[in-house]
Amino acid sequence: MKQTKLASLAESAINVLVGFIISLAAQVYFLPLLGVAASIAQNIIFALIMTAISICRSYLLRRLFEALHIRRPLSPFMQAVIAERFRQVEREGWSTEHDDGYDRGTLGRAGAAFILHAGTESPAVPHEWPWTREWWKPAGYRRDLVRGVALAIAEGERFDRNRNPTGIPARLRRPLATQEQRQ
Repeated sequence: MKQTKLASLAESAINVLVGFIISLAAQVYFLPLLGVAASIAQNIIFALIMTAISICRSYLLRRLFEALHIRRPLSPFMQAVIAERFRQVEREGWSTEHDDGYDRGTLGRAGAAFILHAGTESPAVPHEWPWTREWWKPAGYRRDLVRGVALAIAEGERFDRNRNPTGIPARLRRPLATQEQRQ
C-alpha cells in the first residue's frame, strides 16, 4: 500500500535523526577506545557528514533498484485490494478469529459472488452469496472486483492459518506443549 507524502517525509526524517543519534553515540563511545580524541563539536560535525553520506547512498541505491526494476511497484488495483483487506479488518472488525469461524470456502464464495456479478444492476442476490440478503451490497464494477479479491485473500489467509494435516478443526486443536514443539 502506498504511503502518503507526509508519512514518507516523517519516516525519512525519523530515520535520518535516529541514524545521526546512533552515529554520534557510537563515535563518542568507540573513538576513545581506539585512542582517538575528538571534541563533542568534532563528533557532531563528523556525524553530520556521515548522515549526509548515508542519505546520498540510500537515494542512489533506491534509484538504482528502480532502474533495474528490482522493486516491483504494485498497480493501483493491487493497492486498492490490499487497502480493502486492511479496511475489512480494521474498520469492519473482521478479525482473523472471526474469519476462522467460517467453513472452508465461505469467504471465497462471497468473493466469487462479487467478482462474477461486478457492476450488475440486478437486485437479485447471487446464488453463490453465502450470507443473508442484507449483506449483499454491490457498489459498482471496480469496487465489487476489489471487494471480491480482498475476500479471496481472506479465504486464502484463513486456509493458511488453519492448514491441518491431522484433520482436527482449528477451534478444537490445543496449542502444542513446549516440548512437543521442539520435536
